[in-house]
Amino acid sequence: MNTIRLTKLDAARRQLDTALDLIFADRDPASIHTLVGAASTIISNLTEKGGSNVSWDRFAQQANKLAPGEYFRIMRAPQNFLKHAESDPDAGWDLDPDHALCLAFWAVMNLGNFGELTMQESVFQLWFLATHAPDLDRDLPPYRQTRSVFGDLRGKPYPEQLAAARRVLAELDV
Repeated sequence: MNTIRLTKLDAARRQLDTALDLIFADRDPASIHTLVGAASTIISNLTEKGGSNVSWDRFAQQANKLAPGEYFRIMRAPQNFLKHAESDPDAGWDLDPDHALCLAFWAVMNLGNFGELTMQESVFQLWFLATHAPDLDRDLPPYRQTRSVFGDLRGKPYPEQLAAARRVLAELDV
């Protein structure tokens, strides 16, 4: 097997896209969270180091009135549990699969700073809004597009939400 030359952005995008495959296939939440966590950390770091004017992490920090350290402590707690055991080898964790979805959404939003999103990333972005947005009624472009592609999936059973995503991905041949 040949070596693969990767940039940090390449690595993050591969991790995130694999996680999105697993999300839409309704696979293991711990594996999904590990991949999303790794990708989102790289993407957040690149966003901050690249001097982007648009950091969705900063937006979330300000919206929740959290200092950066506190925000990242909260956002990274599940992934840190999943990758470290030196200080707490017998610890347990109640993993909420929805946390990985939120983390993936912010990662995709930050990924927009680096160029065009893949079709799968764009579908995930709209699907997440269709399933999680507090308000889909506003006449703003992202909400209009979400409604036209998915309708309102909030409150629908998770299998039905996933089926809608898989339908759109199949229609787009992704």
